[in-house]
Amino acid sequence: MHNRIKRLEELVSGAAAVIQRLKEENEVLKGQVELLGAARGKAASNTAAARELVDFKAKVRRRLERICAKIEKVNDLQPGLFGGEEDE
Repeated sequence: MHNRIKRLEELVSGAAAVIQRLKEENEVLKGQVELLGAARGKAASNTAAARELVDFKAKVRRRLERICAKIEKVNDLQPGLFGGEEDE
């Protein structure tokens, strides 16, 4: 009977050590999950920022093209207005 109690105490002690180790590993894993989540969020925001930059550049390009078209139209109506032809 004494051997069984001693064996049970050893099992409880061993289980307590395993539980403690698992808790520590769990904390490490939680930290890694948080870091990965933050990195994922950062990567997603960088992707979104890159898309926004591309969209912004495209809008600016379209605006410049429209302005250039207007300038050319006005210049066609009034030659030399924008310095395309030299004054004599």
